[in-house]
Amino acid sequence: MSEALDTAGRNAPLHTRWQLRLLGDLTLTDGTRTLQRLSSRAAAALLARLAMAPQRAHAREELIELLWPGVALDVGRNRLRQVLSTLKSLLDAPGATGAPVLQADRQALRLTADALSCDVPAFEAALRAGRLDEARALYRGELLPGFFDEWIVDERLRLAALADRLDDAPGPGRTAGTAPTGVAVAPAAAPATPAAAAYPPPRPVRPVLPHYLTHLRGADTIGARLRSEVQRQRLVTLLGPGGHGKTRLAVEVAQALSDGSGWAEANSAPRFDMVAFVPLVGCLQREEMLDALMLALRQEGHASHGLRHLAGVLAGRRTLVVLDNFEQLVDAGAPVVATLLEQNPGLHLLVTSRRALGLAGEQEFVLPPLPLPEPDAGDEAALNPAVALFVDRARAVRADFHLSSRNRDAVIALVRLLEGMPLAIELAASRVRSVPPASLLALLQAAQPSVDSDASPHGEAGAAHGNALALLSRSGPRGGSDPRHASMLAVVQWSWQMLSPEAQRLLGRLSVFAGGCTLDAVQAVCGDGSTTVALALDELVMHSMLRSDAETARFELFELIRVFAATMLPAADAPALRARHRRWLITWARALPLAAPLQQVRHELANIGTAVAGAATDGAPEDAAALVDALQGPLSDISLPQGAMRALARCADALPTAPQRATTRAFLARALFRAGNPAGATPLAEQAWAELPEAALGNGLPRAGVLARLAHLRWRMQRDAGVQAWLAEALALAEAAGAVSLMASVLATQGAMARPRDPAAAITLQRRSLALWTQAGDVQGMNTGRANLAIALAGSAAGCPEALALLDEMLASTHASGDWVQHAHGCNVRGEALTRLRRWSEAAAAYRDCVQLAFALPETLLLAYGLWNLPRALAHLRLPDTAARLMGFAQTFAPLHCGPLSRADRHDLRRVRRLCRVQLTPAALAACWREGVALTLSDAVRLAVHG
Repeated sequence: MSEALDTAGRNAPLHTRWQLRLLGDLTLTDGTRTLQRLSSRAAAALLARLAMAPQRAHAREELIELLWPGVALDVGRNRLRQVLSTLKSLLDAPGATGAPVLQADRQALRLTADALSCDVPAFEAALRAGRLDEARALYRGELLPGFFDEWIVDERLRLAALADRLDDAPGPGRTAGTAPTGVAVAPAAAPATPAAAAYPPPRPVRPVLPHYLTHLRGADTIGARLRSEVQRQRLVTLLGPGGHGKTRLAVEVAQALSDGSGWAEANSAPRFDMVAFVPLVGCLQREEMLDALMLALRQEGHASHGLRHLAGVLAGRRTLVVLDNFEQLVDAGAPVVATLLEQNPGLHLLVTSRRALGLAGEQEFVLPPLPLPEPDAGDEAALNPAVALFVDRARAVRADFHLSSRNRDAVIALVRLLEGMPLAIELAASRVRSVPPASLLALLQAAQPSVDSDASPHGEAGAAHGNALALLSRSGPRGGSDPRHASMLAVVQWSWQMLSPEAQRLLGRLSVFAGGCTLDAVQAVCGDGSTTVALALDELVMHSMLRSDAETARFELFELIRVFAATMLPAADAPALRARHRRWLITWARALPLAAPLQQVRHELANIGTAVAGAATDGAPEDAAALVDALQGPLSDISLPQGAMRALARCADALPTAPQRATTRAFLARALFRAGNPAGATPLAEQAWAELPEAALGNGLPRAGVLARLAHLRWRMQRDAGVQAWLAEALALAEAAGAVSLMASVLATQGAMARPRDPAAAITLQRRSLALWTQAGDVQGMNTGRANLAIALAGSAAGCPEALALLDEMLASTHASGDWVQHAHGCNVRGEALTRLRRWSEAAAAYRDCVQLAFALPETLLLAYGLWNLPRALAHLRLPDTAARLMGFAQTFAPLHCGPLSRADRHDLRRVRRLCRVQLTPAALAACWREGVALTLSDAVRLAVHG
């Protein structure tokens, strides 16, 4: 193996079957044979294209256009099939083990992960990491000398430019001084301004995966197999009965494919752009499934658009979504899964279920229980995964526990009785704190009723929770009489029996919370006294019936335990408990300061949604209205789940007074419009207006709030200048009531309306608005005001320096509070101000921050803005090829998410094309533009951020 290829091995798995060198010459080797020429130019170019972007699927039509520009599509398909056949026969010799090096389907081609390494991705990775000596060793000459395909020439020039920068970077024997320690693969980054340097760059924010503090035992081999299946197949269903550890294994695999931990090896490809976890245990209907998907993808306010909106969010991304506990949704949810996969070629789904979905292309992966020890395993039992799991969890509650000759046989019998079910073993092991294994075994053997038995010490309650656990698998291939399920039921029943009466009572009451709760919330809703509650919580945590997150200071029930706990709550107590839950939330919301971080509200979003739905169920619409009224500020930036909005609409219809109905419907109308559903917002706004006669609402604050919302909506939806009268009345009423934040909101709307016709007046109004939000101490309002004023000021070059100062204040605040949507918006506005000043390098850096963050959130509208605005800056930076590719992509992407192109948009398009035309030949410009149109969203974002 050559030196360069050895070096490349640091950036690719060492066990790749093939190594390909493209820099300096063409060399392909598998360690036993070396080829420096392939059967045809097309074969070499195709292999190079795949190897230089190993993580993406390459569309067949795109490859045909690159290899044989202008050829008829049917001719190109035949040629591609022939070249592909030649490469397969070369790379996959007869008798070779493992997956084929090349993966091909009817739409796309890609390389198999870990099958082939290439020096070009290794060179770029070394540059990004600052490993300059390694990069110098890898760059042994220009890309594919002797090849003159347009795309190869473009890549050759790009890589040569990167290599040229190595001459200016410190190398062996040089004094680094203040020179950079690495060379950026992207175009030269903007120099940090003093204000921008006050806070670090935004980190991507991704949907959160569940995390565990304990090690997953006995799953290394099966986890690696499942990871490989998820990478290769787009729909993998992980099958097994309840308690088998499907969720835990799925989360570990998802985490490994997200950040390289667990079983994923360094630089193992392909990675996913986004990984999301969707718990479905409480979902029975299609709409509930869509709500859960939207919530997991942080699109909870957009569910009115359902699959259409999801398709837009996922378009162009390589995404892994874990759908957890799907068995009760197979009939209602399988069509949704099929549609998602059909509409989103980059989507991979890992489904945990007790029942297969029965869809075409589904890969069933049956999860076996943990391997069991032989009854007479002796000392070797310590190496068994099931025994090791029991010992590990037992030590968590009793540090001195260890496997010995005295307890070994009992532990072996226990894990065999539980048939290797991880959750059952964990629950049983937690009892070792007070009961030795032999006694535990005897109790479990005696507590094995059938699911329909009422022989438990709780009589009817015991039968009720047994039936509830059986309900969890009613859609599965196994019924409630499954002996594995009976073993699980015995563990849960016995764990319940071992709790004190106070802990049992508290566990049932905790089932009212969704998404976790704080100690204060538990004491307010479930409390029999703070000391009693604290002791009962501690007992539940110690018995593994409750999770405690030290970082967020929140408690959360395991879903299986939460279902069980709800069945143990007396039915007569449930309505009163839900009412206490709503009253606590209303009190909590009213006590929130204006400076409260939005994350504090996001933590309770699931509880808020549950409370609104409960109010509709319990005939308490005024509770729902009071709750959303108390949260109107935060819920201007955070969307309620769509199910909660549907419940709130029912509550609005049932409210007894016109002021309440008008206020609630105006809130709902704005929420629907913000979620991209103007059609749903319009009738609600009209209903709210009908409830607004002066005689009903009087001249007070409720009328002012409704007027302000309806005026804002009417102007945004219809550009109706006639709403000025509404705004003037709302402002007068707000002033009379001393409602400072509402006054600021009205002035902000007036300023936005004035900007096209009277820029000076717009600036004055936005200054007054920001001053009022500052006076009120409303942090989110202040950031909105800074952005609004910056937009008004950036209309002229003279106002841009002040606009930049405002935006730096805003970005520092949003970064500190984790308000990433506002942060991305601020980055885009900052780019606009810098563009006005022709500070192109800094403008490009600001737009890149917007693109990177909006892609990670995901916020498609902001992403479209960033991708549209960036190319102009890049063209001025003399990067016309990148600018043309991105604009070609944005020309198609932006109308899908921002509506048809306006006259100003078309002017932007022509301007970027002109800037590129003076730097590129017509043929090169056309080629770059075509390549941009063919990009996936992931590739476009990668090009925008890294060049």
